[in-house]
Amino acid sequence: MNIPLLIVSLLVVLLGVVGTLSSLAPVRMAYTETIEIDASANQLYDDIRLQERLMRWSAWPKETGSQCAVDPGPKGADGREGARTVFIMNGKPVGHQRIERLADGRTITMSLEGPGPPHRPSMTFEVEPLDAGRSRVHLRFVNELPRPFNAIWRFAGLSAWTRKTHRKDLEGLKAFAEPPHRDADGRVVGRTPSAPNPYEVPLPQPGT
Repeated sequence: MNIPLLIVSLLVVLLGVVGTLSSLAPVRMAYTETIEIDASANQLYDDIRLQERLMRWSAWPKETGSQCAVDPGPKGADGREGARTVFIMNGKPVGHQRIERLADGRTITMSLEGPGPPHRPSMTFEVEPLDAGRSRVHLRFVNELPRPFNAIWRFAGLSAWTRKTHRKDLEGLKAFAEPPHRDADGRVVGRTPSAPNPYEVPLPQPGT
């Protein structure tokens, strides 16, 4: 048996399969998840834009086995455009989410960067007041993956996992904003939280 020829043949078949799957899978992924929360729109706006608070209810550190740190960004203040939540593994930054735009005290748009294939995810939270003490929060997610990564992402189940984690995000926001104010692990932390965040670590400095 000609082993090199067999390997080449298998590679050709594999590339053909990937190409076919890539043509079937969407390049762009977009969806909206919504939840109603017994909290004012002003309170929820701050719970989302202030990364120190967001790290309390976000599902991502727990789901990815990472830690997180606040980087106040070029303006030097948490909750302003440019501020980031930095995700950390083994003491090293592995990605971040950054506030790109704040609008009308109701809308927060963030970009996301991390390991993996080249892609361009963004996430927008829109806080819709229903009355003085109740609001509706919309999480709008958009991502674009070039071929053939779109097929790998889709058929490996990462699209479904991402959306499931965003639903957990909204559930976490609701649990944090409503009494008795729980964190991502379900612990009652109060408002303002009285216990340290088990997922938060100091921001690694360059060269460390």
